[in-house]
Order: sequence, then structure tokens, then C-alpha cells
Amino acid sequence: MIGGGIIGRAAAYRLQKSGHAVTLVAIPDLQPASWGNAGHIATEQITPLAHFSTMRRALTERFPAGPVAIDWQRPATLLPWSLRFMRACLPDQTARGDAALGRLMRHALPAWERLVTDLGAPDLLDRHGVVKLWEGTRARDVQLAAQSADHGTARVMPLVEAEFSAIRDRIAVPLDAGLRYQGTAHVTDPRRVLDTLLEAFLHAGGRSIEAEALSLQRRDSVICVETTRGAQEADHVVLACGVRSAKLVPFLRVPLIAERGYHIQWAHGGNWALPNLIFENRALVVTRFGTQLRATSFVEFTSPDSLPDPRKWLWLEDQVRRLGLPVASPFTRWHGARPTLPDYLPAIGPSRTMPGLHAAYGHNHLGLTLAAITAEMLADSVAGRAPMRAFSPDRFGRPLFRRMRKQCS
Repeated sequence: MIGGGIIGRAAAYRLQKSGHAVTLVAIPDLQPASWGNAGHIATEQITPLAHFSTMRRALTERFPAGPVAIDWQRPATLLPWSLRFMRACLPDQTARGDAALGRLMRHALPAWERLVTDLGAPDLLDRHGVVKLWEGTRARDVQLAAQSADHGTARVMPLVEAEFSAIRDRIAVPLDAGLRYQGTAHVTDPRRVLDTLLEAFLHAGGRSIEAEALSLQRRDSVICVETTRGAQEADHVVLACGVRSAKLVPFLRVPLIAERGYHIQWAHGGNWALPNLIFENRALVVTRFGTQLRATSFVEFTSPDSLPDPRKWLWLEDQVRRLGLPVASPFTRWHGARPTLPDYLPAIGPSRTMPGLHAAYGHNHLGLTLAAITAEMLADSVAGRAPMRAFSPDRFGRPLFRRMRKQCS
């Protein structure tokens, strides 16, 4: 297992419990994208973002007017990914993507419930749901549209007046509409989730190596993984190291891009009793983790090695002040790269190109949401039961221009 984020650790634990001898290879002291997100199990997000409406928003909601930032100084990274994204937005492609993700998301929360039960830590999961809020003259219309949309297994209901009043009384800006999303959840402590998974994996007999994987090579009946601490051989290798996965499998031509997010975190001083909130107009999520609050935002398309933009943290801090959220400590800052494929679907399952290689990357905004079900699917994959073809890691194998020429002819 290559990768120590939420998906890598969940899958390592599940495979070890399934009777396999698993070695986890991961960079030490890593704070992966799954650690830095809002902690939301987003069962309501059943539609991939590969739609032309997303493209329009990317052009009209660019930072600082909106949450989208595009690093145009890296055309070699952005152009090939963007062309594949536009192809994924075609009607036949979106229909298949919508159906595939919708089926997968039905299993996301039940898989999480099984996982925390197996870990003996049901308090890691909070099922109180999340509240989305809107501001402005069109807020009611937007709320009605959101209420009537398909949200999969999530249930959407208007806020009762007492709850809405309690929220409005604590927020310093006018709020005009709100919905509660039930059938969703959040993890109560992202760091504890990661630590608990690793401890359970090791207790089950798993082995962990603090190292970086450098290359993969098939040799006879095994795969050799070269790491910074020597070579490891395995019958099966699961690649779950996020945006870094692409460089380990150049033969798959994986079009991953770093879709970076930012957060700030601080102590609320015991002055927060509200549910987790999503301020839709501001593309801002506020989550409580015990004594701390975390504000997350931004969709920044760039390379994983590019420097962070301090203006994003300053924007978050300004939003916290504008909203009147309780602040009882200095802010801590984080940024991390979501691994995103052009069709906004993950790669899960076996590769035909290298027998014994299994993918678990490209989960974009849904890494935490899909971690538990991905772990179960990988156990099936190693056992020879392949997941849906829509998630095949080989689906980007042919160069895009060659594929387009074939279709045109």
C-alpha cells in the first residue's frame, strides 16, 4: 500500500483484516488533503463536477471574486487536463459519470459506519448533518431549487424557524435562506481518524515503512517498489498517494492535477454551539472539531510543488471576522492538493497495463467521503472482483488527440 492518507490507511486496514499481509509505505509526518478538509461525509454530492456549468463558474468566480484560482503560468499542466475535462463534459460522458458516482455514493455512509464500528470508535462519526445557508435577494429561489434537486440518500429539509433564528443571531451578516442536509455526516477529529486507522492496522499485524515510493516495476510474478529505504516486493500494489500517484505510473498517462484547498483553524473558546455550516455565497465551510473551528475554501488548479498563495489565508481570516465567528486563539494555516482527474471520478481497481497494480487515487473533493467504500472495493479488487469500469485506472490510457482522431474517422 503506497500512501498514508485516509484512503491509504483505510484500505491498508481493510486488506489486512481480510487476510492479506500488508506493508504500508508512506512519507512520515504527512498532513494529506484528507486531513485538511472540512471533515464532511458529503453523501449529497452525487453529481461529478465535470459539467459545462462548472466550466462557466470557473470563469466567472475567479479569485478574489470567487473561490476559483487557475495557475496560468503552468500551461503544460493545465492545457492537457482542461481538454480532457471539456471532453468529460459532453452529454454522453456526463450521463455515464452521473450514474457511476450516484451508485457509488449510496454506499459511502454505510461503509463509514461499518468502518468506525470495526475500529471500536463509533464516536469518530457524527451524523447530525450539515446546514447550508444563502444570502441575498435570490436566496429563497436558490433554496427552492436546491431543495428539489436529487441528493441521493441525503434528505433535505428547510430549517425550522427556531433553529434558523439561533443561527442568524450568532452570524454577523444577514442570512436569507437555509436547508438542513440529513443523511450526511462528518468526522469528529480528522487527525484521530488517521491515527486510529494506523494503530488498528498495526494491531492487526500490518507493517509500516516511513519512506517515499520512487518507482514501480513488474518483475516476473511480483511488483518491485523502489523506495527511499530500499526495494519492496509484493504480489499486489495499491497506489493511493494522491496527486503524487501519477509520477509512479507514467505508463498509464494519469492526467491528475493538483486542485488545492486552504484552511485556517482556531479555538472558539467554548462559544460555538451551532451545527456545521456551509455559506454557499462565499464557498466557505465552517466545521467544529471539539474545541476548534476550521474554515475551508478554494479550488486552486496548479502543480503540487507550487508555493501557496498567502492571500487565500488572509481572505479566510477576513471572512471569519465578517461572519462574526468566535475567535479565542491565533489562526493556524494549512494548504493541500486534492488529486483530481478530468472527469471528476476516482480511479479505483485493477490496472490491465500492470497485473497486480490497483488504483485508489483521483477522489478530488470526495476523498474522505469515499475512503471507507474505496477500501472495501479494493479488498474486492485484490480478490479478483473488479469495481465498475467507470473507475478503471486505464480509462485515460490512450493519448487524447489520438482518441479524438479515431472518433472523428
